[in-house]
Amino acid sequence: MKPVVVYDGDCGICEASARWILAHVTAVDVVSHHQYGLDHIGSVWFVTDNGRLEGAAAVSAILKSADARAYRAVGVVIGLPGVLFIAGLVYSLVARNRRHISRLLGMNACGLPPR
Repeated sequence: MKPVVVYDGDCGICEASARWILAHVTAVDVVSHHQYGLDHIGSVWFVTDNGRLEGAAAVSAILKSADARAYRAVGVVIGLPGVLFIAGLVYSLVARNRRHISRLLGMNACGLPPR
């Protein structure tokens, strides 16, 4: 099975990230949580035959699957134990505030109608 990235299809930041993944990580399929059959998702998922990673660990795995060597290197760095801990904190902060951040960046915010 090709790895699958599951993202929040209602979030502007998540939608922009999904578009980036589609352009730069051709080794994965990308689907919204709605397409995956979920009502809600709290963080990005990276699903493989071996299981599921979430949040910063999923971001690391996604980047490690990227087409470009530079992005793969960033994924390796994010996956390092101390870095992954800090990345997890940053990911949680962004995830909790994604509605506000999406609005500030002029993107569709979670639950808001498209502009």
